[in-house]
Amino acid sequence: MRIISRPLTQVPDEASLALIGPASDLLFIDIETTGLSRENNHVYLIGCAYYQPEGWHMIQWFDNTGIDEKQILSSFRIFAAEYRCLVHYNGSRFDIPFLQRRLTLNGLEPLPDQMRSMDLYGVVRPYKRLLGLPDYRQQTLEAYLSTGRTEEQSGKDLIRTYKQYIANPCQELLDPILLHNQADLEGLAGILPVMSYQYLSRSTVRVRKAQANYYRDTEGKPAEELLLHFSLDTRVPVPLYSSLDGCHVKIEGDRGLLKVPLYNEVMKYFYANYKDYYYLPEEDMAIHKYIAGYVDRDHRVQARAETCYTRKPGVFLPQWQDGEGGLFVTPFFRRGYKDPDYFFEFTEAHKKDRQFLSEYAAYVFGHILEAG
Repeated sequence: MRIISRPLTQVPDEASLALIGPASDLLFIDIETTGLSRENNHVYLIGCAYYQPEGWHMIQWFDNTGIDEKQILSSFRIFAAEYRCLVHYNGSRFDIPFLQRRLTLNGLEPLPDQMRSMDLYGVVRPYKRLLGLPDYRQQTLEAYLSTGRTEEQSGKDLIRTYKQYIANPCQELLDPILLHNQADLEGLAGILPVMSYQYLSRSTVRVRKAQANYYRDTEGKPAEELLLHFSLDTRVPVPLYSSLDGCHVKIEGDRGLLKVPLYNEVMKYFYANYKDYYYLPEEDMAIHKYIAGYVDRDHRVQARAETCYTRKPGVFLPQWQDGEGGLFVTPFFRRGYKDPDYFFEFTEAHKKDRQFLSEYAAYVFGHILEAG
């Protein structure tokens, strides 16, 4: 077994660290294995980054003989016992279960149950659609956040290198193995700002400015949208752009812009108890039966669910019947009985109400986020 220790070149961002816990409680971890099977393959390298009063350091336990797995596991297990939280990327699915199984198979105590686990992949996963990356490997996320990583090998590539090293130990083969593990550890520090994403859905949205924007759509027709400039009480590490149901959001730092379509047209409000209404074909509206006595029988028919409505001209904004909150405003309007889209009237009072605009901006932003 070889133990390599050195200062950590890329250190974690303090503001992002604070979202997890005290630096002295955290142990960043990445492992290299000879394959994917916890039963048949073994761990040959464990790398950790940790904080001490003099700064950030890294330590690597390397099985340089091919038969020292128990030694590196035991040494790591003793070292890790001093920390309260393991920080990793997709380690909940691979690194941690792999380590626990290999500890058990080697007759060693598993990592304590009370040790917390912070999986940065788990933080990013709900926002895959929002980020729009081609894949969600750690190195892809590092490139997205511009961590500066230049090492591009994969764990799979290193298995072959490690086997060559065991057959012919030399520095030329050892260096890329240790460098890849070091790059993964420093990459964990570099992508730590993704912690801010898990607070997006809970962040307070405050509209700073609201305005209407007139434009022509892709077919050249006049269209109108509501622009909501807002601030958040959390910051994103790189600009975010996303859209859903005709609504668009852009966030840079702690400032954002929402574009929401405005609909200036005639909508319909549907009454629930259609059996109590008559439909007036000439007026294209429904009236309650208690006032139907004033209408000639030849000008009214029993209302059906799809004809039991009143028409309302105005300016409307979209809303959705999904999520925990459901519709934002009642009464709600639709274009037709079976139309899946819901709207509410955007009144002059709404336009002047900054609190209402902030709540609606949060509602639209939440709708986009919920889509994942």
